[in-house]
Amino acid sequence: MGALNKEQIQFINNYLDNSNVIYADIRTEMVDHVASEIEEIINNGDERNFYYIFKDYMIENKSKLLQNNKKFLKTADKKIRKALFKNLFSPAGLVTIAVFFAVLYLAFQYYSLETFKDLLFAVPLVIFLIFGLVYWIALRRYKLERFSAVERISLPLVFIFHFFVFLNNTFFGGTAEESKMLYIILTISIILSVMVALFRVTIQLAKGYQKRFKNLTVL
Repeated sequence: MGALNKEQIQFINNYLDNSNVIYADIRTEMVDHVASEIEEIINNGDERNFYYIFKDYMIENKSKLLQNNKKFLKTADKKIRKALFKNLFSPAGLVTIAVFFAVLYLAFQYYSLETFKDLLFAVPLVIFLIFGLVYWIALRRYKLERFSAVERISLPLVFIFHFFVFLNNTFFGGTAEESKMLYIILTISIILSVMVALFRVTIQLAKGYQKRFKNLTVL
């Protein structure tokens, strides 16, 4: 985006922020889109000041831009899925899966089946609550930007887990065959690791956003 300088990109970001585009990932995609559109206008020969071009562009496109944001959601979701996959299958992510698996397997060996099932129910719920609390504190205390993908992905993970527990209780009943439990433990370890990876990705996105936009203004 060579045609626009840092102050101008920051201006677009601030404008969208003040227009209630509250999620940083969506706003990032919108900033890229608007900046590219304005650069094209400039490259096509419009020699007016940036702010006049921006004003006319937003008068014509603001309503459509803010209302029809499906493509921005899709792009943001694609980025976070890619980041989650990369994080989950990184060395740290694989170690996290192995640690969860080892801890849960030892718990299965040590506790009764009913106690173990209660543990399976409690652990992801506790991790989810910790994630939610840390995220809320970061939003309030440290002014972390909100991310739509993070807020929409975390809750379905919990539902997926509890649905899996429901299937476990329904189809496996009171049996505790080790082959079946190993499969269950592995699946739950992956789900828990996805939650941890989601936390890591949130921090990475926040840092990347801060670096890209908050420090853009030329002094």
